[in-house]
Amino acid sequence: MKHILSIILLFFLTGSVYADTFYVGGKQLDIPSPQGYSRVTQQMDAVYRVSLQMADPRNDLLACYIPDSDVPAAMSGALWSFERYYLLKVNKRVKDVVVGSKDFAELKTITKRQNKEVFKALESQIPDLMENMSKGLSTEFDVNVALQMSQIIPLDPHYETENSLAFSMYMHLDISVEGAKEDFILSATSTFVNVAGKILFLYCYAPQKDLEWTRDASKAWAGMVMASNVRPPSRTSDSRGMDWSKVFAKGIVGAIIGVIMAVIVVIVGVFSKFNKKKEV
Repeated sequence: MKHILSIILLFFLTGSVYADTFYVGGKQLDIPSPQGYSRVTQQMDAVYRVSLQMADPRNDLLACYIPDSDVPAAMSGALWSFERYYLLKVNKRVKDVVVGSKDFAELKTITKRQNKEVFKALESQIPDLMENMSKGLSTEFDVNVALQMSQIIPLDPHYETENSLAFSMYMHLDISVEGAKEDFILSATSTFVNVAGKILFLYCYAPQKDLEWTRDASKAWAGMVMASNVRPPSRTSDSRGMDWSKVFAKGIVGAIIGVIMAVIVVIVGVFSKFNKKKEV
């Protein structure tokens, strides 16, 4: 009854919310789109192809969300520069495990205790991630793209419930497109949620100045997702040999690879400069 009342209350607070159905490890999950955003589909050809670049070997990309106002342009095949977006991912190994409240509590404890240490340990992997991303973007756009992540600044977890934990970070990117160099700092908030026993990674990205927006937006979306599904069980189905610190690390890798959509801002900007020079 409480679950039904939560969904009814959510409907009246947010208005009509569209939800996609995903099957994660054989379990059906209903995931509402973030308020004011739409899921990227194959009909949004250029944006959809770019979103595929955000797949990574450790996590499955379930969905990418862009502002509703940008959907008409995306449906026409245009690629433009947008700054705020969301991603939904699930870890390839954990997706087949039904995670109970006790083990999720352990994951939260590890995340809070080892946050900065895990980020530090991942530094050696970042150059390879950036190289692979550079190759993918270079092939997609038929231009020479080189990415470097010069710094990641992890922030302490700032929001927690029984079935969710959120933390933010700043990522400093150096980008070269056909020799034209740009750099910018991106803010991102990652929220781990236990939805019906399935751990999902919710990511929200924006420019550096909009860190608080990523936090508020992520909190709202996580609440919608949890209210739309049943609570997780108390016990995990099979967690033998599961290293929860590695699950946390893989969630961070998913966040790093998600910066690709922000990089498009720079690529589109460089293309615009080139076109203006040709017109002169």
